[in-house]
Amino acid sequence: MTDETPTLSPRRGISLNLALGIAVAALIVGGAIGATVLHWWRPAPAQQMVAAPPAQPMRTLAEPLATDPEALTARQATLAAEVATLEQRTAQISGEAATSANYANRAEALMVAFAARRAIDRGVGLGYLEQQLRDRFGTSRPAEVDTIVHAARNPVTVEDLRLGIDTIGPQLAFGPGDRGWIDAFRRQLANLIVIHEQGTPSPASGDRLERIRRLLTQRQVEAAIAEVDRLPGGEQAVRWKKAAKQFVDAHNALDTLEATALQGGAAPAAVRAN
Repeated sequence: MTDETPTLSPRRGISLNLALGIAVAALIVGGAIGATVLHWWRPAPAQQMVAAPPAQPMRTLAEPLATDPEALTARQATLAAEVATLEQRTAQISGEAATSANYANRAEALMVAFAARRAIDRGVGLGYLEQQLRDRFGTSRPAEVDTIVHAARNPVTVEDLRLGIDTIGPQLAFGPGDRGWIDAFRRQLANLIVIHEQGTPSPASGDRLERIRRLLTQRQVEAAIAEVDRLPGGEQAVRWKKAAKQFVDAHNALDTLEATALQGGAAPAAVRAN
């Protein structure tokens, strides 16, 4: 039996394989070209297709302002009103500051006067208050300042005056002791029976001395001086009356300084009196 299996010639086999290779390569190249075309020509998303609104033109610094006369007039009027308001507010603030400074100066000067009064009443020196008095009141009230300074350097208190009355009381009640025992007896006899109108103070020496002590306790030194002058020996109380008058003058001067401080007549602390 003869084997009749067909065989292909070499030339025909090569041609078939070559054709298949070319076909496959063409398919690959065609696919690549198609993918490239689809990539470049695909439609944009919907949000990218919406046209953006036109941008508003920005105003530059070089853009000229409105030159309408009415607009300019209105603008000037507005600026003038604002300036007037600012000036009014500034003046108000300045006035309030000046008022506050004035009140503060009055309060400080009044405190200095009060402190000086306490020192005089206690019979102690003024210390630094002496310079404070001269700084604040030395120009407007120099005499009063000198009176207070002198009183502080030679202190006299109400207690000193009361003790002085107790010491010289017998001399005040009976008068000088060099007039003889007869005159002294007559004065004592006159004090035993004293006639005076109802409602009026008793003129008896003992009653007067008691009134003087009571007046001194109430710090009514001027009234006490007047009662001493009415006693038989009132003329002998020269030193006592001098001390009492110094006390009265010092307190009158203090009253004047306090009134000056309240009225704004005191100088600021920074101003030195010449």
